[in-house]
Amino acid sequence: MTIPSLQLPARYYRTHPVRAPLGYAQETLDLDPRRTAFLLVDVNGLGFDRDEPAPPPDLPPFYADLAKASRRIVVDHIVPAKQAAVRAGIPIVYLSNHLSPTLNERSEWRNLSLRVHNIDVLQSWQEPNDILAYSDVIAPQPGDYLVKKQLYSGFFETQLDSLLRSLDICNLVTVGFDSRICLHTTVIDAMYRNYRVIVLRDAIGTSLLADDAETGDGKWADANAVRFMETNVGYTATSEQWIAACDGHVTGMPA
Repeated sequence: MTIPSLQLPARYYRTHPVRAPLGYAQETLDLDPRRTAFLLVDVNGLGFDRDEPAPPPDLPPFYADLAKASRRIVVDHIVPAKQAAVRAGIPIVYLSNHLSPTLNERSEWRNLSLRVHNIDVLQSWQEPNDILAYSDVIAPQPGDYLVKKQLYSGFFETQLDSLLRSLDICNLVTVGFDSRICLHTTVIDAMYRNYRVIVLRDAIGTSLLADDAETGDGKWADANAVRFMETNVGYTATSEQWIAACDGHVTGMPA
């Protein structure tokens, strides 16, 4: 049986010639659904369900601000994009932070988080907690894959690469957070491992920097993250384009 491919219009950015860059270009990618995975990076945290306060009252201020900034992206873009991937039979892979039993007080990353964000992960990430829990609307479902990571990149000291290779994946359609930290380093490491990366640019986000006039509304930082991915990592598309590609694939399937 011939399985129709997904036809996804995707964007990249051309930096040549140096003095007058050609800029954006679009290419229709021919994606084999059997070799494509939908990757959700750090979409955990409570506050996305309709009956949940956004954010939960006990959430530390750092994570409360992230939840407020992420709610619209999760509900309006990530959830429908995942649903479309499920309809198309695309494997669903989650990346989630967790508190490794090997983490200790001498960890440089732990101390970085403490001095920069005023978050001691040795305390805040003890489960159960509202930071690493999932709202029902976006929680992993039976049949989804969940890979836990300690640090930013989903490929660092995890089984993500082994999982993707066992599934014969070569295309990663990626959503989630933070577009400058965990998602950012994950897609770079994916490209290093020869995966073709497509980021859904309206289904990612970065933390807001209220004390920085240049990035206070988040738009400059988000745009910069997208441009980096389109120039140095792979392609971007919108969640609407991805949904249309998935549904077009389903429509074209033999009865």
